[in-house]
Parts: sequence; C-alpha cells; structure tokens
Amino acid sequence: MILVSSGVKIAGESIKAQLEGARLSRKHIKIMLISGMSFFTDAYDLFIIGIVLLMITPIFHLTALQIGITASAALFGAVIGPLLFGFIGDKFGRKYSYWITVTLLIIAALGSSTAISYIQLIAWRFLLGIAIGGDYPLSATIVAEYANKDDRGKLIASTFAMQGFGIIAGIAIAFVLVYSHVPIGIAWRILLAAGAIPSITILYARTKLMETPLYSMSRGKFSDAKKALGSVAGNSTKVPNIKSPALKNAERNGDANMQKKIRIRDFVRKRWKIILGTALSWFLLDISYYGTTIFTPYLTTFFGFTGLMSSTTTTALILLFAAVPGYWIAVALIDKQGRKSMQAIGFLIMGIAFITLFFFGARILAFSDVLFFIIYGLTFLFANYGPNTTTYVYPVELYPTQLRARGHGIAATSGKFGAALSTLFFPLIIVSVGKYGLIGLLGIIAIVGFITTVTLLPETKKKPLGETSGEYELLLVTSTLSNDFRELMQNISGGMKNLNRLFSDTSKRKEYFEKIKSEEHAADTHVHSIMDYLATSPTMKFGYRDVSHLASRLDDIMDSEEAVAARMDMYDIIKVENDMHKLLKATGQCIDQIVKSVSILEKLQHDKSAFTEIETLRINASKYENDADKILRSSLSRLIKSHDTKYIIKYKEIYEHLESISDRCIDALDVISDIALRYMHDIES
Repeated sequence: MILVSSGVKIAGESIKAQLEGARLSRKHIKIMLISGMSFFTDAYDLFIIGIVLLMITPIFHLTALQIGITASAALFGAVIGPLLFGFIGDKFGRKYSYWITVTLLIIAALGSSTAISYIQLIAWRFLLGIAIGGDYPLSATIVAEYANKDDRGKLIASTFAMQGFGIIAGIAIAFVLVYSHVPIGIAWRILLAAGAIPSITILYARTKLMETPLYSMSRGKFSDAKKALGSVAGNSTKVPNIKSPALKNAERNGDANMQKKIRIRDFVRKRWKIILGTALSWFLLDISYYGTTIFTPYLTTFFGFTGLMSSTTTTALILLFAAVPGYWIAVALIDKQGRKSMQAIGFLIMGIAFITLFFFGARILAFSDVLFFIIYGLTFLFANYGPNTTTYVYPVELYPTQLRARGHGIAATSGKFGAALSTLFFPLIIVSVGKYGLIGLLGIIAIVGFITTVTLLPETKKKPLGETSGEYELLLVTSTLSNDFRELMQNISGGMKNLNRLFSDTSKRKEYFEKIKSEEHAADTHVHSIMDYLATSPTMKFGYRDVSHLASRLDDIMDSEEAVAARMDMYDIIKVENDMHKLLKATGQCIDQIVKSVSILEKLQHDKSAFTEIETLRINASKYENDADKILRSSLSRLIKSHDTKYIIKYKEIYEHLESISDRCIDALDVISDIALRYMHDIES
C-alpha cells in the first residue's frame, strides 16, 4: 500500500493506480487506431518511394547517388522530426502537437505529387519526413500514457503494426495502377498523393483527443487528468475531489514548474545506459530494415528479377508473407514473452539469416530462388517480431513523463539517421562491394544489435510506467519497500542504543552483544528481502541501483555496530575510554541524520523544500564524521605511544570499527541525496 500524506498525493496515486489497472476498453482501441492510422500513413509514405523510384529513374535520369538521395530525403527529415516534436510534446503537450504532424503529412504528400523536378521532389519528401518523424514520439507516448500496464505492450505494438497495412496498401495501389495501364508519368504522382488520404481521415479525431492523464498530472492539472482517466476507465473511476490549498497550488503552478530546464549533464550521467541502449539498438535496426525494405524492389533486379512487374511482385510476396505477419506476432507475444527477449532473438535470427546468405547465397539462389527469398524473408519476419517493434515500444517505457516524448524522440532520431544513411548509401555499397557484401555487412550489424540489447536494456513487460521509467525509485524506499527500510532503520537504531548501554555497563557486554547480534540478523533479513525484490524485478537491474546501494550501506552500518560489540565481548573490554564515548556519540549523531533523511524522503513527494532538509542533514552528518575522524586520529596517536601491544591491537580495532560507522553513514546519506536529486530533476524537467 502506498503511504500518503497529502490530498494531492492521494489524488495522483489514485489516478495512476486506476489507469494502470484499468481493463482494456473500446477507448483504448480507439486511441490506438487514431495513432495507428498515422503510422499506416507514415509507412505508406516512406516505403512507397521504393516503387516510385523504379518509375521515375528513367524519367529524371537518376544516377545511383541521386536514387539514394531521393530515397533518403524523407528519412533525413525524419531525423529532425522526432527531436523537434518530442520537445514540443513535452513542453506544450501531446494533444497540442498531435494534429500539427498530421497537417504537415497531408501538405507534404500532396506537394510531393506535384514535383516537376528531382530537386522539388527531394524538398517535399524532406518536409514529409519531418512530419513522419514527429509522429513517432507523439503516437507512442499518447498510447503509452493512456494504456494499462497489462496491455500496454500490445497497444503500442498494434499502433506500430499498422505500418504493415500501409506497406501493403502501397503495393496494392501500385498493382492496380500498373494493371490498369495508367501511364508511368501519372502513376507515380497518384502513388505519392494517395499518402494524404489516411491523414485526412484522422485529422479531426486528433484535434478532439484529450490530453493524457499522466501529462496533465505532471502539469498539476488533476481535474483534466481525472476526465482523461474516465474516458478510458469508465465512469466507475473513483478519484478524490480534493479542494486543498496544495491541489490549488499545484493546478496554479503546474505550468511554471515545467518551465525549468533539465540539466542535460545530470540526465546523461544518470540515464546513459537507457539513452545508449534505446538509441543504438534503433539505429542498428533501421540501417537494415529501411534499407532492405525500400530497396527490395531495386535489390531484386540484382538477383535476376527484371522489369517493374517482376520486381514489384517479388517484393509484395516477401512483405506480405514475411514482414506483415511479423508485426502481429509481436502484438500477440509482447506482453507474454517480453520486450528484451523478443528484441534479442529478432536481432540474432536476422544476423544468422544475413550471414548465411553472405556465405552461401549464390549456391542457394542457383539451387532455388524460392529458398533464397525464404531465408531473405526471415530477416523481415524476425525484424518485425522483434527489434522493429520493440525499439518503438522501449523508449516510452524507460523515460519519465516529463521526458517521455523527448526520450522517444532521441531514440527515433537515432533510428531514422541509421535509416537515412542506409538508403543513401545502399545503391553505392551494392555497386562497390556487391550484393553479397552488403548482406554480410547487415549480418554484422544485426549481431551488434543483439549484443546491445543483451547488455544495455532491461525487461519492462507488465510493469507500471512509473516503475519502468524510474519515477518510482523514490517510492520504492517510501512505499513499496518502506516496511523493510523502516525495520532496517529500527535495527540500526536499536543496535546503537545497545552499544550505548554496553559502553555504560561493560559487565553485561555479552548480553548486549547478543542483542546487537540479533538486530544484525534481523537487518540481514530485511536487506535480503529488498535485494530479492530488486533481483526478481527485471526492470530494476540498473534503473534502481541506488536503492540497492542504500540497502547495502545501511547493512554495512549494522555490521560495523555488530563488529564493535563482538570485539568488546571477545577482548573482555572492561574499561571504556573517554575517547570511545566521544566517538560513539559522534557516530550516533550520524545515524540520527540518516533516520531523519529516510523519513523526509516521503515528505519530498508533496513538498519540494524537503530536499533542502535532506541536504542540511547530509552536511550535519559530514561535520559529525569529521569529528569522528579527529577523535580516531587522536586516539590512535595516543595508543601507539603505549608499550602494551595487546592493548594497542584491541582498542585500535574498536576505535576503527566505531569510526567506520560514521563513514558508512556518509555513504548512505550520499545515496539518499542522489535518490532525492533524481526525483527532483524528473519532476522539474
């Protein structure tokens, strides 16, 4: 149960809990279809250029370089779009940005069809790419922030899977035009203009879509969040009607709080694995996927399929029986199998298939062109089953609400940059190293994608967004694992109380040692419980490292207390020196700062001034730790002057273990400060 201490927190956690726990509804499906239809358009617009290039190459007398530039123009635009609209989506809202991208899609698609020169076509395709790229972070973020945790994967994957229908639509329209004997000079314009039709059908729906509940809450607009929640979870939702000054202040100051600039250096330092893992895997995937998809009609001519109809037919069969099924296999499995294994397996099979064709492709093609293209088709099947889908899903699950669109935008930009490079240079690479050399290169890239996935990315299936994105790191200490941390702090405090009693009455040193030892055993149980939770929750492996570090540092404190008591008992210490009392007092004051800091963490969730209190406690603890250092140095200097070797050894160990308690306290307070700082950065960015 989540511990609450304000009306705002009650309302916020109630909305989050009901959103994550809601049953799949028609509204969820509607939002997915609205977002998915734009992906239908995106795919159509991006991949239709592969067929169009076969038509316009003789018309505009395009060279291999010009073919690459024309094919990649939209993708270079798509490099800019995710960053631009990711920023707009986080700053001004998902709803505000959503209809703008569709409008640009319509204008650019129609403009492309009117081009009277190669240069004009490139310009329109570049603008089209900006709109397509901008749609990536917005569509994914909106679906993710409306979805429940159990169906979030399939809803986002279904949005992305609409790409398959867009690809099929492009091929189908091309077939109709060719079979109808429409002149090539007109057919390519119709193919490009048709990309505006799906966008026109969803423009109105996008303007009416409500802002997401999570984004509204991040801006302090709890009433809007409640309405949006009701739209997907039904009228049975129960969110407290809060009239407190705190809520009014949140509503009033929500926009102002969001204007603070994120500290990029801190963000990169804390989330570098997330940034690298999502961006690099998408980059590697799109190098292969977009290059092969767009140029499959062109590539088939290098394997003996000549003529527009032959190349188009071969491409259609590959995409229809390999690429499209992959999307829907992903939808069916993503919330069962999980993102990480699907992405890793997809990359691995792609790599194996490409490398097989690199070494044996010529022999396989001579034996059976059907077998050759079955193996080639496996790269499409497993790309869509795995990384082509999961690279789209991952970013929105691994970034906090205030950074979600930008985080997805960074990953999408990386992917589209890879796609743009591949489509630009594919024709040149084929000419330079040959078709099999290109295929071998793609195999290596896929294997690198497999390694990237295994080493950098966590599993996120069926986890709340707040947990997978790191927004709940603070709540792990103050809520999910609060009982274990509370008991652990009581064990440490109990150990210190018994140490004070032991120092006051050494005749009962064995009795107090047993009590401290009992506290240490109990602390071990709570630390084990915390670590077990983190270890069995795949999303925690690096996303919540500070929580495990905090538990470890607190355990170290308890171990040091037990070590002091053990040596007092083992060495039959009867006389407690004055410096030992001073050192024990300094370490006890350090422990007091930790106990207060952990309790203040919960306060931080509704009162940002609590961060200053935590920093003050950390500064106070540093002063006490410095005092402990001075006492230790003074004591050791005095001890070393003694001629009693046993006395020196015994008391030196006790002094050092006592002082180590203060050192461990500083370590723990540093971790507490980091957790608080990360939370502050997330909510203020």
